[in-house]
Amino acid sequence: MASTELDQEFFKVGTSFNRPIPGQSLTNDPENPAPFERAPKFTEKPEVLKYYFQMFTEEENYEKILTALDSDVSVMEVVKVFLFKGFEDGLFNPDMMLLVAEPLAYMIAALAERAGVDFTIMGDPDEYENDEGEEDKLPTLNKALSSIDKPQLEEDFPSELSAGLEQVVPPQGRSLLGER
Repeated sequence: MASTELDQEFFKVGTSFNRPIPGQSLTNDPENPAPFERAPKFTEKPEVLKYYFQMFTEEENYEKILTALDSDVSVMEVVKVFLFKGFEDGLFNPDMMLLVAEPLAYMIAALAERAGVDFTIMGDPDEYENDEGEEDKLPTLNKALSSIDKPQLEEDFPSELSAGLEQVVPPQGRSLLGER
């Protein structure tokens, strides 16, 4: 990038009003912190994986995940939604979010295979480019997720979850209108 282009980008970002005011987080009420400002609910990787396994295998959630995957939403986009929501709700810290990304992708892919749904792991990167002027809100998470080409079963993946993935019964109540 040329020096003038870099200067223009710096000026554009530096003069943007689409960002928090310096020190804004210090004005929040300390008696009512946001969920992500408290201690996380889960601090161990197997706990997080068990929580999400139970959530994914609930019939209503399982159907919604399958519908999204059937509508050409990539596995990584689904994972990103669950991870960001979990962080916002104070379930885990950002480090844990990055640690469980691949196992969650593996779980979702296994559940989709079990139900016979075709899916893509990572969609076309050109589809997800940001609009002009819109900054990437989750650069570290996006970079970590884009590095996962094929989710693998890790050594420390809980054996009861691995067995559970093999025994899950896909939802039978999918309507004919939802089928393609």
